[in-house]
Amino acid sequence: MAMLPGMSAFSFPSGPMVTDIWPMARVMAGMSAVPVGHAIDLAFFFPDADRERHDALMAETRRHLGGCLTGIESALRIALSDQPQIAAVLAQQASAISWPTICAQPTLLGPALLAHMQMRAGVTLMLRQFGQPDGQFDEAEADALLCTGDPAINETLAALAVAEGRWLAIGAEDEAMAPDLPVEHYAELLWTAAACMAAVVQRAGTNDAEAILPLFEKAGRTLLAAHDEAKGPIAIAARLVRQLGERADAADLLGAALGQRRFLLFAALAARRLRMDCAHVADIMVLGPVSELAALCRALGGSDVDYRLLLLALRPVRPSLSDAAIIGESDRYQALTEAQADAAVSALRVPAALRAKFDHLSRVALR
Repeated sequence: MAMLPGMSAFSFPSGPMVTDIWPMARVMAGMSAVPVGHAIDLAFFFPDADRERHDALMAETRRHLGGCLTGIESALRIALSDQPQIAAVLAQQASAISWPTICAQPTLLGPALLAHMQMRAGVTLMLRQFGQPDGQFDEAEADALLCTGDPAINETLAALAVAEGRWLAIGAEDEAMAPDLPVEHYAELLWTAAACMAAVVQRAGTNDAEAILPLFEKAGRTLLAAHDEAKGPIAIAARLVRQLGERADAADLLGAALGQRRFLLFAALAARRLRMDCAHVADIMVLGPVSELAALCRALGGSDVDYRLLLLALRPVRPSLSDAAIIGESDRYQALTEAQADAAVSALRVPAALRAKFDHLSRVALR
């Protein structure tokens, strides 16, 4: 599969170089049940207020989190407008309630949700550096990429460009963003926003919790029933590949997708061939260990040159991939056999929850 030529990249502080400034003590205080790894993530993405935040991935993750949360809060305010006492209290809070609460209490967020938001942010950084910032798509480019005159496929490709454009829109952390999330993550953010808003209403002294929470639950369930997770770009990319059918297995399509900066389409095509979930492949591309990325590339039939160019393409979200690091990873890739890659990919197909609990028990057994 032909990959991209070398690309410029920007770097941002990550890993051990910033561990000494992560305010873990604040996150962990009184929160012994929070997994250490999740506490590190929270401390990184929600640092002390007096520290400047320059990191690109951190800033983008916060924008997606805050934007989706604020969008959900706006919808909840509308859904609760027929409850006079609650609406009156919320009307006195003109600015967002939920996002400032999360910034002060980041442990309200679960590890899976934060990981998903990091992946979204990483894909956005890739699209912003190499993609189409206006959310448009070129029909000639689409025809060259997909070799199809099928109007339904062109319509889905256009929908993908529009959905990606929503992620690329510039905005502040507290500006509403369409919460085009998988339903499980949407539900978590929904109930988080509802809890933050209900706490404000309760503190106003108008009602007790027993009277307030059922009203917030009713409004939340109305929003859940109307939520369409198929509007997100990851879901649209997966739908596009399903529409392509056997044409998605064309030998040069993977390289063409990456070469034309269709990162989510690349992830969806790879997911089809590897029998994995598109979001999981995107997550590995953006945040997974390099060993997993190598296994994916080898299992897809990627050559040594393909792998080097893939690493270059991912530099915007992997600042550790210096020229020297890429040379070292390329040497290791040469020694990776197809059998080893297939075995690694088989392990990646295991549900994340099963793998995490198995790894935990394995570590405990070694103590």
